[in-house]
Amino acid sequence: MKTNKPVLFAAGSLTLALALSACGAPDEEAPATSSDSADDGDSGGGGVLELLGDLASRTEAVDNYTLDMDITSTDPELGETEMTFTYEVMADPQAAQVTVYMPAMGEMFAELGGPGAGLSAEEMSTSTVIVPAEGEMLVSNHNGLQEADTAWVRGGAGEGQQPVTDSMFDTSELPKVAGAVASIDTIEETGSEEVDGVSTTVLEGSFTAEDLDELEPDQRSALDELVGGATGAMDVSLWVSDDGFPMRMDFSDDVSSISMVYSQLGETSFEMPSEDEITDL
Repeated sequence: MKTNKPVLFAAGSLTLALALSACGAPDEEAPATSSDSADDGDSGGGGVLELLGDLASRTEAVDNYTLDMDITSTDPELGETEMTFTYEVMADPQAAQVTVYMPAMGEMFAELGGPGAGLSAEEMSTSTVIVPAEGEMLVSNHNGLQEADTAWVRGGAGEGQQPVTDSMFDTSELPKVAGAVASIDTIEETGSEEVDGVSTTVLEGSFTAEDLDELEPDQRSALDELVGGATGAMDVSLWVSDDGFPMRMDFSDDVSSISMVYSQLGETSFEMPSEDEITDL
């Protein structure tokens, strides 16, 4: 994988939760993921293949969740870079609240001074946006860096905020990523563990360069966008619930590691700002 992934993630993953209308199937019941649900939770004779069989469709069916993504990347010149993204996605109304924490960015702005001088590095490191299914993105003014007296602004980000571009990875691509992972021939069961109170089976495997080349084009494209370009061997770990939902997915190579953990399935919500809390820029 490329060593410039921190830039790719900063620009792309910030809005991972954008394609809300494609994220879930409104008429399809989301899979039960509690440890006491479904008599079909026993993977039985199907073993790993049965757990992976519906991985993509189960991922697509969920349209209310919290997703925490932790990224660590090592660069020979920049050293180790850490980033955390928290996506709160709700279905009614359809919207996603995304909180980004990038310590290196805050430290850089704190050293340079200028806008936000006097804010802590942590305050400068944190950005929050709300992306509705319809309408423009809202940017939080929690650190006072926006040219407004309101808690939110609509239409842009102020100086020192995280970049937002049209090159976005959205949640409609996650089922394709899950489908790509489900195609790994070498994947095997390695144990069991609870994730957010849900019993899961832990599976581990790896992509070779040849495996990546043999993926369906849409799966390869989605995986490339997620990891910033998959070009060589990559280890993958999965935590799959009894009914086939990927409660956690980890990807790693000798440069970077990504961990995506789901929680609050069917229970995620946040308050949308009222118009008097928003300034249009």
